[in-house]
Amino acid sequence: MTMLTFSGLFTRALRRPVLLGLALACVAALANFGLLFLSGWLLAGAACAGAAGLAAQQAFNMMLPATGVRFFATLRIITRYLERLVTHDASLRLTGRLRVWTYTKLAPQAPAGLTDKRGGDLLSRFVSDTDRVGQSYTDTFIPFARALLCGLVFAFIFGIFLKNAGYALALAMLICCLLVPVSVGLLSAPRLRTLATQRGAFQADLADTLTGLGEYLTLGASESRLLALETQQKSLQRTERSLATLESGARGLITLIGLLTTLCVVFLAMQAFHQNILSAPEIPMLALGCLAAFDVAQPLPAACQAYTRARIAAERLQAACHAPPCVPAPVTPPPALHAPLDLILHDVSFQYPDSPNPVLHHASLHIRQGERVALIGASGVGKSSLISLLSRFYPYQEGDITLGGQDLRAFSTEDLAKTISVAQQDFHLFNGTIRDTLLLADPMADDARLHDALRIVQLDGFVQHAPNGLDTLIGDEGLALSGGQARRLVLAQALLRNTPWLILDEPTEGLDQKTEYSLMQSLISARPDATLLCITHRRTLIPFMDRTLTLAGGQICPAEEVP
Repeated sequence: MTMLTFSGLFTRALRRPVLLGLALACVAALANFGLLFLSGWLLAGAACAGAAGLAAQQAFNMMLPATGVRFFATLRIITRYLERLVTHDASLRLTGRLRVWTYTKLAPQAPAGLTDKRGGDLLSRFVSDTDRVGQSYTDTFIPFARALLCGLVFAFIFGIFLKNAGYALALAMLICCLLVPVSVGLLSAPRLRTLATQRGAFQADLADTLTGLGEYLTLGASESRLLALETQQKSLQRTERSLATLESGARGLITLIGLLTTLCVVFLAMQAFHQNILSAPEIPMLALGCLAAFDVAQPLPAACQAYTRARIAAERLQAACHAPPCVPAPVTPPPALHAPLDLILHDVSFQYPDSPNPVLHHASLHIRQGERVALIGASGVGKSSLISLLSRFYPYQEGDITLGGQDLRAFSTEDLAKTISVAQQDFHLFNGTIRDTLLLADPMADDARLHDALRIVQLDGFVQHAPNGLDTLIGDEGLALSGGQARRLVLAQALLRNTPWLILDEPTEGLDQKTEYSLMQSLISARPDATLLCITHRRTLIPFMDRTLTLAGGQICPAEEVP
């Protein structure tokens, strides 16, 4: 997929504002040209009339060209403002649509399809790369289209007054609008690719550093990490300086070509004046008009670099967004689920991609609706992997899994989330307030429901004594909370979703025995109807369960039957 294909996703919806923006940009450029073109004639004509005597002064019509100058000046201001308003609005709309499209492509890959991608680099692609592709119209298309269209008009106008001057301007504009920018683009392309790689690595390293800042400080590695980031930053700056040098050199070359062309036009105009082809005021008119004509060529080196940046950004988005999802999406609408919502695993085998050892090997399991089941086993045997299968994060290779009599493969993760709530051991808490965190699970919940969920997980006392109550900030990853408090906040999220199934992964890790007992009693009292699968190492939870299963050797069996 190329940048043009990306843009094509949105061209129909944005065709009118883009073409309107181009028209306004052309009118603004023509107004600027007309302003200097007419001003040159007006000033020279007034000077010639003043030197010719009283009769010439009285015969000279100052009002009409002065009105034209004011008209072009006003038109230039208005059209420049409107052009920026229209084109930036179209660019922002395009960027917004592109980000939605990118999210819809990335979301089905999570989490299995994103394990080999760094979060900082993905964020860079989602933010910076979509920006560059979205701004390709304003940064690339409009400058080039305006320069080519207006260049033809400028050369035609010059040709009306002096044919040779029109040819000279057309040739110079062709060099400045095509040859110089294309050369800059070819020279910039390898540097821009290097810059994109460097920036992606730097942003990924910076995000990882901020995420693990506490560990770096604890290990005494913060200074070396800072030095590594500074080295990367200096490398980025060197590449950016070389690109800026190329772009500014090209702009200087365009200015030089414009000055030489102006001298050529003045020379040709002087010859035409001596041959009585042109009047004296038309010589400065052509000179100032020639200088004004090259204004449209000045942004083109930067526009050519912007095109290469957008093309590289589109390639990076393609690489991120078009990887096939690990779990194929269902091709038909999900079937309706009816009670009893029994979970049945029959002869299921599963292993992670690129892993030689299976996690489950012909495993079977039957959990009836309303049961409370504990799943225990040694660390690393695959208890949490079972959650990934039931959430449709990974596909299983053999066997069948049914929920409520329906094949699990007929559901997407979003469909299953309406029936199953999961409080995972490896959870993530966003940097926000307790209220914001809970409202992610149920946006319609009022304060009474929030406090009720906090009471069940034994956090109501903490919130009541916090200075800001529900509006207390928890910090990134819940750093303002203890490990047990953060885990219970995640459990409160699961309770607020009020689904018939609850899967809890180490729900009481980090809690003392008294708090653990109170939490489980309160949880069972609040949700006596819920089907509960509790994955735990703590045998103190077993008395709260109806039965206990053990996962060992890829098999699931009753605890008393473990060999």
